[in-house]
Amino acid sequence: MKTLRQFSLAILVLFHFGCVKTQFAEPTSNGSDNLKAKLTSNAAALAGDPTDGNINYFGRWDFNNPAEYASYWGGAYFRVNFTGTTVKIKVGYPTHYYAKIDNGPWISYYNASGTINLTPTPLSNGTHTLSVAQGKDYDYVFKFQGLVLDAGATTSAPSTFTELIEWIGDSITCGYTDEQANVSGYGWVCSEQLLHTEHTQIAYPGIRLVSGDNGPGMDVQYFKLQNPSFNTAPAWDFTRYTPKVIVINLGTNDNGHVPENQFRDSYITFLTNIRTKFPNVEIFVMRTFNGYLVTPTVAAVNARIAAGDNKVHYIDTNGWLTNADYTDGLHPSVAGNIKAANLLQPILQPYVTGTANSGVTFYQDINYGGAASQVLPVGNYTLAQLAARGMPNDWASSVKVPAGRTLIMYADDNFSGTSWTRTGDTPNFTTLSPNANDLVSSVRVQ
Repeated sequence: MKTLRQFSLAILVLFHFGCVKTQFAEPTSNGSDNLKAKLTSNAAALAGDPTDGNINYFGRWDFNNPAEYASYWGGAYFRVNFTGTTVKIKVGYPTHYYAKIDNGPWISYYNASGTINLTPTPLSNGTHTLSVAQGKDYDYVFKFQGLVLDAGATTSAPSTFTELIEWIGDSITCGYTDEQANVSGYGWVCSEQLLHTEHTQIAYPGIRLVSGDNGPGMDVQYFKLQNPSFNTAPAWDFTRYTPKVIVINLGTNDNGHVPENQFRDSYITFLTNIRTKFPNVEIFVMRTFNGYLVTPTVAAVNARIAAGDNKVHYIDTNGWLTNADYTDGLHPSVAGNIKAANLLQPILQPYVTGTANSGVTFYQDINYGGAASQVLPVGNYTLAQLAARGMPNDWASSVKVPAGRTLIMYADDNFSGTSWTRTGDTPNFTTLSPNANDLVSSVRVQ
């Protein structure tokens, strides 16, 4: 516990800042320097200072300046417990951010800097939890200079979730066009409300996968501390955190600008480079919601699987969203993001909880390529039940069966017709006798 130093005067300063894409100067530090700066300053930290060890930071943060921690990707956030009845935040750059106290709603602060009172109505006396998340549209520079608490108030470490998911994408992942943007995007909703994980978001409006005339793509910028509005951003230190799962949704902005073969090859390289940074992470590649560049996306996933990477998966989002789920035909509405999050949850859940290896997974293509079904635990699954779990009728071409499980596949619904019994992985249904390729309609997992 740390005791708050006294402040004789708190000055509220509000600036207005246009929401436009701007080029910024780059800091000279790198991720390793940032981490060192944070660790060496924690011992002398006072309650609410950026270096206060009770403040938990999530996302990519620049810790080089102990008086002002900065983040440059939307959706970065921090969480801390504090005592007392009031709390103010000091922000060193006019920006958009959101604050939530305890289980209350997210409150928006647009173009705000200086010392901002987050409790215009005082709280009940006691211990509270403050969460602050940054970012809307292109406004992804957040400079946190600390909290102002009541005299004698203290901080303590908040409870946190065990696992972390990293979401990579463009404006669609950012919640672009939604009033509260990043805190209403499908990744945020899926992590916070459904999977109960911490999360990071490396996404930027307008970004492509492939670098080119539009500026640096995610193939370059993902590996940087800062978003692409910074000309020469320093490299990110990937030892800072390790996600359990990475989910990628890219290609919408490449459509019509990047040839399919170039997009495929760049995606293969991108996935390979991520694997180099995180050898054991489960990587999920989403079909873009509007179906852009599906063929090269699937080809990239299959190429990585063929290269021996069995932790890369394709998520077929076809039919997930309708016209009513978009604000402008391209970006999901708040309701559309919630819908997408609910469809992602059962796919990701087994990999977050570590139960994926205890169930059966079917794949659309041979050699575990193409889209994958949800993980099927022990149970009986009719045609309708399989379809609800991402396995349409007469669709599967390969299956993974974990040790100790027995799978019985049937050619017809309701466990009838020709059957095949498998007790291990089967990479190609055409090799079964009789051929089972695109013929499975119901299954039993024992």
